[in-house]
Amino acid sequence: MDDKIAGLKASFEKYITLTDEEFEVLSASWKPFSFDKQEAITGFGQTERYFYYVHKGLMRGFFLKNGVEYNIGFSYDGEYSGVYDSFISQQPSTWTLETISPSVGLKIEYKKLMQQLDEHRSMERWLRLFYQQVLVGFGIFTKSILGDSAEERFNRLMKQSPHVLQMIPQKHLASYLGMTPETFSRMRKKTMK
Repeated sequence: MDDKIAGLKASFEKYITLTDEEFEVLSASWKPFSFDKQEAITGFGQTERYFYYVHKGLMRGFFLKNGVEYNIGFSYDGEYSGVYDSFISQQPSTWTLETISPSVGLKIEYKKLMQQLDEHRSMERWLRLFYQQVLVGFGIFTKSILGDSAEERFNRLMKQSPHVLQMIPQKHLASYLGMTPETFSRMRKKTMK
């Protein structure tokens, strides 16, 4: 089995159990993708046509306001990605999905995934459980941005996902946490002591 296909299967199995036969049918609609570093995948105003499984690489979601980039999330090895709200609604995106590093994986078209959801209860369960996880994460993120101090946001990131310091450029993490790169750097130095 191809590494990307094996990774997709493992990612499904975090949420659902599939027989080998079911997985073979479902995975046939997922097609390979490859993007270069800093390549816009889905831009502001475009409608998201795909749901992505990132086998290797790093992607970020961000929007621009008054010339400033605001990072809203990251996807990397073994995770899913895409402009989820645009994908679900099939309306133009209000933010951009871009690679930070070269990225490869598998993608499925909107119509194909909707067909699988209609025909396979297990896929419907998979997507429901995935989106539940996204909503819970979004709720935690929103509460933190609105109510926590910069130090509390930094400490939450260090507790939940310390590995991202080695993967994601500091300027993007600072933006994600709603602070300046200088504040982020100061907090990181304090933590490293």
